[in-house]
Amino acid sequence: MGSARQGQALPAIILTMDGRLGVAGQLRRLLGAEERQQVARFLLAQGWAGLHLGESLVRWEESASGRTPLWGAFGPSGELTAVAFTPLGRFHLLAPLQTDREAGHDLLRRLLPELERVSALEDHLVDRELAGFDRSIREITVAASLLVPARPLPQTRRARLRDAAILHRIYQNVSWMRLDSAADWRDRLRREPTWVVEEDGRVVAAARWTKRYGQVVEVGGVATDPERRRRGAATSAVLAATAPALSAGLTPVLCFQDPALAPLYLNLGYERVGRELAFRRLPPPVPGL
Repeated sequence: MGSARQGQALPAIILTMDGRLGVAGQLRRLLGAEERQQVARFLLAQGWAGLHLGESLVRWEESASGRTPLWGAFGPSGELTAVAFTPLGRFHLLAPLQTDREAGHDLLRRLLPELERVSALEDHLVDRELAGFDRSIREITVAASLLVPARPLPQTRRARLRDAAILHRIYQNVSWMRLDSAADWRDRLRREPTWVVEEDGRVVAAARWTKRYGQVVEVGGVATDPERRRRGAATSAVLAATAPALSAGLTPVLCFQDPALAPLYLNLGYERVGRELAFRRLPPPVPGL
């Protein structure tokens, strides 16, 4: 073992999902509390790259009972080099080293029949087995500082619980939040720091801290009333949510899928650092169609 190249993951005995032991690639099931702590340290050390998997893991452990479905690859000195998280039909992979990506693919192939969603950073996933899935791509950007436009911008403030109803109406124009209710928004405002833009005493836009893990926070949920777009409201909301993160010494991450949004965020100081791939299983074809 001591002769292995530094950073090369080694084959290991794993516990399969059905409880049997066997040799199947380089990722093995992590069951002990000490190993889960090692995963947390590994994800924190990845900075922005560990945000989404780390935050998902924390939410799972807060809401679920039983053992966390975690898998890990280890280097020659026992260091963790890759992590896979497989809760309830989902598969999240973080494999920074090239030597671990085939191991991630081996695990993915074994679990594929029971998976509905798969996600990973673009160069961390071997996706040749995912022909039956729909793929989407999100750009990942990080801001080290802000570029504030010289033109006047609308006023911003922290959101209050009484803003829940108007935020609910604004987010009805965001496809992935149309099903939320005003009550859901009150709960969200209690959990997620949110900043809103006001024009003529009316809330017209918002941005939030949607995820946080360690010293990294995601600025997301950027939405504007359709009647008030292209007037600087989204710019103000993003600036309002990003500035306090930077002031607190946090790393703000912002992700987007629509390429048309790139100028908005890049002109404010965000820089591209990677892309996230997400796969959702396509529904079976309807006979006769």
